[in-house]
Amino acid sequence: MCKKTPLYHDWPEVASQIRQDVQQELNIEHILRQMTLEEKVGQMIQPDHRAVTEADIHRCKLGSVLNGGGGWPQDNRYASSSEWAALSERYWQATEAMFSKRTFRIPFMWATDAVHGHNNAFMATVFPHNIGLGAARDPELIRKIGQITATEIAATGLDWTFAPTVATPRHYNWGRVYEGYSEDPEVVWQYAGKMVEGLQGTATELKTDHKVLATVKHWIGDGGTEEGVDRGVNRYSENELINIHGPGYFSALDAGAQTVMASFNSWENPVNYDHGEGKCADSGDYNYKIHGSRYLLTDVLKTKMGFDGLVVSDWSGHAEVCGCRHDHANYAVNAGIDILMVPEREDWQAVYHNLIDGVQAGEVSIARIDDAVRRILRVKMRAGLWEKPAPLVRSLAGNQSLLGAPEHREIAREAVRKSLVLLKNNNNLLPLSRKQKVLLAGSAADDIQKQTGGWSLTWQGTETTKADFPGASTFKQALEATIGSGNISLFGDGSDEKEADIDVAIVVIGESPYAEMAGDLKYWQSLEFSSLHRIYQQDCDLVIRLNQLGYKVVTILYSGRPLYVNNEINHSEAFVAAWLPGSEAVGISDVLLRGTSGEVNHDFTGKLAFSWPNKKYSKVINRDRPGIALPDYEQDIHGEHAPLFAYGYGLSYCAPQGDLIPGLADNKLLLDSADSKLDKDDSVVSLFGVDADTECRLLVYGSMLKQEKEVSSNSGMAFDGASITPVNYKHQQDARRVRVEREQSLTISLELEGDDEICVSENDYLELDICVRDILSDSSISIVAADSSLLSLEKWQMSPLGQWKTVKLYGRDLLSGQKSKVGHRRPFSLHCEGPSEFDIGRIAWVLA
Repeated sequence: MCKKTPLYHDWPEVASQIRQDVQQELNIEHILRQMTLEEKVGQMIQPDHRAVTEADIHRCKLGSVLNGGGGWPQDNRYASSSEWAALSERYWQATEAMFSKRTFRIPFMWATDAVHGHNNAFMATVFPHNIGLGAARDPELIRKIGQITATEIAATGLDWTFAPTVATPRHYNWGRVYEGYSEDPEVVWQYAGKMVEGLQGTATELKTDHKVLATVKHWIGDGGTEEGVDRGVNRYSENELINIHGPGYFSALDAGAQTVMASFNSWENPVNYDHGEGKCADSGDYNYKIHGSRYLLTDVLKTKMGFDGLVVSDWSGHAEVCGCRHDHANYAVNAGIDILMVPEREDWQAVYHNLIDGVQAGEVSIARIDDAVRRILRVKMRAGLWEKPAPLVRSLAGNQSLLGAPEHREIAREAVRKSLVLLKNNNNLLPLSRKQKVLLAGSAADDIQKQTGGWSLTWQGTETTKADFPGASTFKQALEATIGSGNISLFGDGSDEKEADIDVAIVVIGESPYAEMAGDLKYWQSLEFSSLHRIYQQDCDLVIRLNQLGYKVVTILYSGRPLYVNNEINHSEAFVAAWLPGSEAVGISDVLLRGTSGEVNHDFTGKLAFSWPNKKYSKVINRDRPGIALPDYEQDIHGEHAPLFAYGYGLSYCAPQGDLIPGLADNKLLLDSADSKLDKDDSVVSLFGVDADTECRLLVYGSMLKQEKEVSSNSGMAFDGASITPVNYKHQQDARRVRVEREQSLTISLELEGDDEICVSENDYLELDICVRDILSDSSISIVAADSSLLSLEKWQMSPLGQWKTVKLYGRDLLSGQKSKVGHRRPFSLHCEGPSEFDIGRIAWVLA
């Protein structure tokens, strides 16, 4: 690794590689003087591309769009690079037409979340997630990954990525741990600048059509929230915020990063004041949200540090700030937000008009608007957008061969090799011979979802198959390509004795994919892998069973966080932390297997960038940082929460294991007997929504459908005369909007997983959060009870239109003659007849 991270005594001044240019600043002021208020505000509004048309761009003078995770041109996940570029071209041309009668022009730009490669585009190279890259300890590799990602983004005609994430994750409950390079700010500091260099290049290279704008996110402290709650509260001191959560930003901004994304979390500290002079407090208690923090956005980032690029909000991030709503963002603008990411159509249009009204009423100063637009124009000029041609005629645009190009996949394969961490290798079992037969087992062995994780073609990484990743290799495919399918035996559930000619079993286990919200562990959950999901338990049982049958077990774990797997390690001769390796699992077989002549093909070089827990509740264990006293709410790694494998641990073939695993008793790790459900409130069973703590899914059936379908958690679904779309309620896309356009019927059923069932008494009740937006007088919305009887939702329960209401339905109404339970796997359904539009939010059972 490179030089050590400095110890900062205050927020450092940015020494950006991209400096202000006098002539450029004059050009910016020349344009700014000619712009109308509407044109200025239009530059500050960024809708999701699915919620905007070319006519909208022309009418509201919009300056940029984004595509959220799982958003593709024409909702086609298989869209080619040419189709991406063609849609970008349409927006670009609409913008050009908008300024055709003006004496100046301002180019359009499109942003995407390319967080481990251009992961939203079909055929793109999917690199290991950041948690694995941190283990590689190779800053130059990070620069190469950034360079390749920029090339593949440019091939689709886009201009800007919301990457890199430079959070320092400190709590394993957080569902975005895998988006961080390390718990140690030193690794983040060494990597962040290199990723920016790869994406943007030099000031001169950024102006070419081979490079894209980078974004450092999420400013600041998202990795340090209480209990690891996404969008939660950070209580670190300012010195800790600077030296633990800040270093990645400092190196990235020095490397020339031009945009910073504000974070959803709060920072509760007296210096983080309410800049609304009581106006925010009047609309609710001041909540210290970063999106509304004038102190961190303006006083610190823009003034003290001297950052002269732009600050963009996260997905409807303004809506969580007291003083703001989904349709009103003026408080956040006054705090220092320059571009408002407002994805929903009705919201961005309202925010646009309310911001104009706010300026005219003196609520937002024209100086604040000018500052925001000045920054936007500066970034666009530095990106060479005035000189770049239309998207379709750029030098790389539409070049499909660049997406997942062989040379790109080779770097991804190298990244996989370098990210692997060998935790155990008894009797030097690894590397394996290419000539020996192996038994292959485990739910993740041939599962591309578990391998790529979240933010992989879809937002949550779910609802994909191997067919969605052509050219990628699962571990099973990689093993077959290396040793031949004839040397692989697949383990069947009915097997009850060891195969005589096979000594080694490779078991691939891992977490199912997730992104923010869905990936958070609840406060009462432990890190015990086997307790998190019934499929995980089956995999862990398999490791134990194969060991007991006499196989030498090699376990490979895919995960987005370190997990408690002591029992699985005990029953494995070798254990590999493979993190979330992406599309190139062949990088794993490169290291596990010897070369064709029996030599070591590639050695393990990965070192833990996160401490590995030895206790089920060791969730906040982090390496000591010299000169920084860790806060009391982090666990002491020198006491009972001492890691099983310390930060920096990692075996290799050239360094035999020896006595490196602490806590061994008779060559076995001691098992933690802690309760796996600490202080869980069992009186409320949340079934759907941001707080869901059980596994279930929504299914839809209607008069326009031939068969029942699962409701997507990633993208919209359209039927003949009906649609279901993810929308925001309490969190990002945590609700579903149901629209029935004609005289049709539609039924939404909630189904529990496996053989789960809900048992209730007469006094137990169902809570359903529903917002009815439109319904005709002769249309109806009803609850379908377990015996298929209909319980009509009365008009008072659904009014006033457009407002959320919590409807309570008691067990005595839902039991319908049953004595002890409602349904088996489907406790209830929601049925509508006739034209209507409504949103479904939180669903829960409350037990008396």
